[in-house]
Amino acid sequence: MHGIDIGEHPASQTMPAIDALGPAVQFGLLTFAAFAMVLITSEYACGSIRSTFQAQPRRAVVLAGKTVVGAAVGLVSGCVAGGLGLAAAYLALDGHAAPAAESPALTVLRVGALFAVAAVLVIAIGAIVRNGVGTLAVSVVVLVGMLTLPSSVSVWTPAGAAAQFVTANDDDYPSVVGLLVVAGWATAAYALASVLLRRRDA
Repeated sequence: MHGIDIGEHPASQTMPAIDALGPAVQFGLLTFAAFAMVLITSEYACGSIRSTFQAQPRRAVVLAGKTVVGAAVGLVSGCVAGGLGLAAAYLALDGHAAPAAESPALTVLRVGALFAVAAVLVIAIGAIVRNGVGTLAVSVVVLVGMLTLPSSVSVWTPAGAAAQFVTANDDDYPSVVGLLVVAGWATAAYALASVLLRRRDA
C-alpha cells in the first residue's frame, strides 16, 4: 500500500492477503512459544516438577499431558490469531487484495494447525533445556532464525517450512509438506525429551 501511495506501484497493483499474513504469523509463533514453554519450564524454575513427578511417576504421562494441553491451546489460539490476522490484512490492503486461491477458513485452519504442532516442538525443547531463557532462545532460532539459512536449506527447517505452509507456497514442495516437516522436527524433539526425562533427575 505504501508503494502504491508513493507511486512505486500502479494503482491497480494487488497482493494476496495471505502473503501479508505470513510474516505476522512468524511473530505470533514467537509470542505463542513464550506461553507454551511456560507449561513445563515454570515447574523447573520453581522446583515443583519434583512434586509433579512424585504425584505421577510415569514421566512420559506428564510430558504427554502438557503436550496435549499446549497443542489444544495452540490450535484454538492459532485459529483466532489467523482469523484476526487475515481480516486485518484485508483491511490494510484496502481493496487491493488479490483473489484468494483458497477459502479464508482453510487459511485460518492452517495457522491453527501450525500453532498446535509448534506447541509440541516448544514444549519438547523446554523439557530438554529445562530453562525458560534457554528454551525461548532455542525456540526463536528454530522458529524464525533458521530463515537466514540458504533457501534450499531453510525450507527443511521449522522456520522455512512454517512459512511455506501458512502462505500455501508450493514452490519447493506441496505446502502441506511444510506442516509435515515441522511435525517431523517436533516428533524428533519430543522423542529426545521423553528419553531425557526418564534418565535425568528431576
